[in-house]
Amino acid sequence: MQTRTRAILLAATTVLALAVGVVPASAERASFPDPADMGGASLNDIRRVTVHHGSHRVVVTMGFVDLRHDSEEGPAGLTMLLDTRPAHAGPEFRLTTGLYDGTDYQLRKITDGRPGEPLTCSHHVRLDPAADTLRFRAGRGCLDQPTRLRIGVKMTDQYDASHPVTDWLGEPRSFTRWVDAAS
Repeated sequence: MQTRTRAILLAATTVLALAVGVVPASAERASFPDPADMGGASLNDIRRVTVHHGSHRVVVTMGFVDLRHDSEEGPAGLTMLLDTRPAHAGPEFRLTTGLYDGTDYQLRKITDGRPGEPLTCSHHVRLDPAADTLRFRAGRGCLDQPTRLRIGVKMTDQYDASHPVTDWLGEPRSFTRWVDAAS
């Protein structure tokens, strides 16, 4: 009887949590949609970001409207801020990358609001124009073994240099919710 009561209580708690939109604190993967908010002004409009905070690595996959191999006009780039210390103000890491084949990327640690030298630890950025995705992967050791993290993403498109287009995941200068590391 006691086992059955626990099972019923657990099921009721789970249903209640889902009904009010509470996500378990032990989540290791989270997806964040971004509406088509650029009105056709940029093919690099961010559409979805998925964070997988695994036990050995962090993988962030970003989807775009129409990622291209190259640009006929100005460049487009992306900045991703990684906040890995909830008690500390501001992000601890910054990734910058172009959004076309042949562009470079850099991951830097941020100290006192200033980016340091590019990191050489295990990390990689892969652009896949056929799938309209960018994938960032870093070993958790590269990011100082965070137990949780959240990200902020900003795309800037310079197709028309006199009117650059900026798209944030969510609101300007905002971050996703915290995503805990896998157990």
